[in-house]
Amino acid sequence: MERTGVLLLQMGGPRSLDEVEPYIQRLFSDPCLVQLPFPVKLFRGPLSRRVARKRSPEVREQYEQIGGSSPNNRVTGEQAAALQEALGEDFRCYAAMTYTPPRIGEALARSIEDGCRRWVALSMFPQYSSASTEASFAELRSEIAKAGIEPKQVQWIQRWGNDAAYLDATAADVLTTVGEAKLQGPGQPHLLVTAHGIPVSYVKKGDPYVDEVESCLAGLRRRLPESLPITLAYQSRATPVKWVEPATIDMVAELGKQGERNLVMLPISFVNDHIETLYEIDIELKEVALENGIENYSRVPVFNVDPRLTALLRDLVLRETSEK
Repeated sequence: MERTGVLLLQMGGPRSLDEVEPYIQRLFSDPCLVQLPFPVKLFRGPLSRRVARKRSPEVREQYEQIGGSSPNNRVTGEQAAALQEALGEDFRCYAAMTYTPPRIGEALARSIEDGCRRWVALSMFPQYSSASTEASFAELRSEIAKAGIEPKQVQWIQRWGNDAAYLDATAADVLTTVGEAKLQGPGQPHLLVTAHGIPVSYVKKGDPYVDEVESCLAGLRRRLPESLPITLAYQSRATPVKWVEPATIDMVAELGKQGERNLVMLPISFVNDHIETLYEIDIELKEVALENGIENYSRVPVFNVDPRLTALLRDLVLRETSEK
């Protein structure tokens, strides 16, 4: 039987503490993720190894605090299994990671062995960015060429942050978390929407990510009470260049100084838990909040293997394949 292979494209994450340094090196070696000026980019290899050696001790400690590994690989595998069940026998679904096993090339090879002759490249990033979506797509295009697959055999789902089902489910989870925060008090909860940041230089080159985050947030605002105070900020700055602002860590402190006492965090650009949610939001930013007067700090959960996400991904795939 000729099947359609669905590749769930994610960055991946270290599966053990020993994988932290090579993982960081792969991140900083990727020209999509870390754009360097000429002639600095000629030395990308040595620079990425140096950065990985310097940063890995601190990052290892962070992973130790969340259990010694990233759940990203495991969760993406579970999402693929759930989507496989939802789509049925005509499809085969695979976790396909940009930086850790199972790598995109491995997943593609498996799909060929399983009889797939058409493919859907499904980005697991709701908003498109050259630093995430394009990094995965670029590697997949390379692997497709190596395998001799014709471009017309592959369909691409690049973004879905404005999909009504995604916005409805996110808004419902916000309302649940805000309701629980009200019970724990004190005061009206303030919703801080946090997206993964990117350098300003990417935006100047035409990266649509910030516009897509703001559009997604606009869709959420229409589904939430007008009385709920909402602020948008950007987290996870990783390089010394200027990144989009405001920075989440600064905004958490500022809201506390302004007298907010009940803060709810919403990660808007993540559908899987990983270090940015489990360490950065749940541990690091919580400490900043408490130090600046926030008394009640909570987070809207990401979807992980939520049936609503599975249904959304199923509909995206069926919509894409039925239109071709």
